[in-house]
Amino acid sequence: MPIDLFANLGRPDKALHPQFLTLRDSDGFEPARDELKKTQASFEDVDGNFVEQFQTTGFDARTFELYLFEFFREVGLTVDRTHNSPDFLISRDGITSAVEAVTANPSKGEPYEFFEASEKDVLHHVRHEAAVKLGSPLFSKLQKRYWDLPHVNGRPLILAIEDFHGPGSLMQTAVPLIQYLFGSEERWYHDAQGELVISEHAIESHLKKNLTPIPSGFFSQPNGEMVSAVLFSNSGTISKFNRMGQQALGASRKLAMLRIGMAQNLDPNSAMPDPFIYEVGEASAPIETWRQASTLILNPTATHPLQKGWLGAAVEVRREGDKIVSTAAEPFIPHSSGTRIYPAKTTRTELAHEVALHEMLISATMKSLKPLLKVIGSRPL
Repeated sequence: MPIDLFANLGRPDKALHPQFLTLRDSDGFEPARDELKKTQASFEDVDGNFVEQFQTTGFDARTFELYLFEFFREVGLTVDRTHNSPDFLISRDGITSAVEAVTANPSKGEPYEFFEASEKDVLHHVRHEAAVKLGSPLFSKLQKRYWDLPHVNGRPLILAIEDFHGPGSLMQTAVPLIQYLFGSEERWYHDAQGELVISEHAIESHLKKNLTPIPSGFFSQPNGEMVSAVLFSNSGTISKFNRMGQQALGASRKLAMLRIGMAQNLDPNSAMPDPFIYEVGEASAPIETWRQASTLILNPTATHPLQKGWLGAAVEVRREGDKIVSTAAEPFIPHSSGTRIYPAKTTRTELAHEVALHEMLISATMKSLKPLLKVIGSRPL
């Protein structure tokens, strides 16, 4: 039965999630509302509480599920949501896999704190805090033993995760997660010829904030072999729905929208990402797909392994011998991005000024990051 994400459930606004109120009421999110209304027409609510959670305490998690639904349909997978858990059964070419969606959330009583990008903090954050924040909910899902369910038994199981644990967490790439899953980190440097040299080093543990160690190597933990892969995205958000709605409008769009971020540099000897900025919906802008910014990490010891490329993620990461390798299915691979919304009355001159301003800010940021990234690459985390 189709759902109505914007149905009036009789709750006062103070009981609703602040981001839902912005989505519901802001002119700047009209493209997202239009896109979500398309999604909800085919989306099944098995538990009967999806809309209530979307409007209140489960806004991020439910948005992530809606994003996954669109992603799976876009890449040609058949989606089944008739079971209470896991969240999805997806099928293609005679193969069916189960997918459970999970989000990393703020700890109870833990305040949101903006992350300061000093050398010491970055080194510690990537190796420890970010890995713990992602690892904890994954480990909890492992205890659910989804593989014992009759409709999951004998099939690949995928855990899909997004990080909402605090401000700035959506700007984080899949690197901390990959380190935690494999129990391995990459270190790099440029040799005398300017060639990028990368080596793998084992990680034994990650530290919680109270310095309690947790073991690394999720795939190697007891029952870890029952998880065929982990799907990561930092783009399963309302901003994604807003951009996709804006992009679909093309020349008929009313608002102005800029997307600003960092993307994969395709030079094999580059250790720095490429900055980008473009107006969403412009004919010359890169085409954004639902799968864009998704990374699938394959378990090399899975009991029920996934075939390479079967899911259709934008990036796929796997172990080959003693190396961790990745392949991309799209030419434009954003690492992270932000979206700026401008009212319909914004002139082209004003928008051009905004583009120039953000280009200067990006240039300054890239300049400040170079020495930091050099240290991160050459030193153990």
